[in-house]
Amino acid sequence: MKAFRFRLQTKLEICTRQEQIAWEEMQSRLKERELLLEELQYRERRLLAVEEEIRQDSCKAQGFQALLLKREFVPVLVMQIVQAEQNLSQAEARVEEARVLLLERKRETSTLEKLKERAWQEYLLELQQEEQKIIDEIAINNHFRRDLA
Repeated sequence: MKAFRFRLQTKLEICTRQEQIAWEEMQSRLKERELLLEELQYRERRLLAVEEEIRQDSCKAQGFQALLLKREFVPVLVMQIVQAEQNLSQAEARVEEARVLLLERKRETSTLEKLKERAWQEYLLELQQEEQKIIDEIAINNHFRRDLA
């Protein structure tokens, strides 16, 4: 009997590679999202620090010019926070797209692996049946030889 050969092996290898690429893309997008989240958190902390500085400086009589500059800086920080939130939501959408693609690739690979396993089991069954047939033929030949002798 000829050796086992899965006829969709090339497709399985392609799907496995595509799954690996999708996984790497997912990791890349997760990393990007994490960096954007850190940036947003930094901007929020910076805004809180500037607001605290304004509160502290408003009690002091000196540094009126610095107080005005800090008050003008607050809207800039707020705009940066809004932009960072938008970037983060876009990054989360890209992560979700990558997650969906990865799930598709995993499903396809899994299906092909199950088909390969089923084909392997069928091959083993055929091999076992062929071996049994050979054993039966040997037994029948031995039986007739004993009858002739």
